[in-house]
Amino acid sequence: MLNYGKQIKTWIRSQHLICDGTDFLFETVDQTQLEKFELCIESMGGKVRAVKAVGNWPMGPNRSFKILRAIASVPRPGGEQFVTYWAKKGSQQTRYSEIHS
Repeated sequence: MLNYGKQIKTWIRSQHLICDGTDFLFETVDQTQLEKFELCIESMGGKVRAVKAVGNWPMGPNRSFKILRAIASVPRPGGEQFVTYWAKKGSQQTRYSEIHS
């Protein structure tokens, strides 16, 4: 069973997950992590509103991975604790921000 609170905090510290207003923005190159994020949001009573490719992450001269961004509203009640955690330990940009900006 996935401990969604612990996982969300891990993503915040690793700069995969940031807050933007009333939204969570999650970026990854791993489809399974995207699916875990969706499960975490749903377990808190929320829903992922959109998923889109926002760029490519280079992995050598002829190889790259798509950067996927999921947007979800911060679930209320329950999500406020993660917004507070992000404000203390998170970043304003995701780890992939420089690549796709």
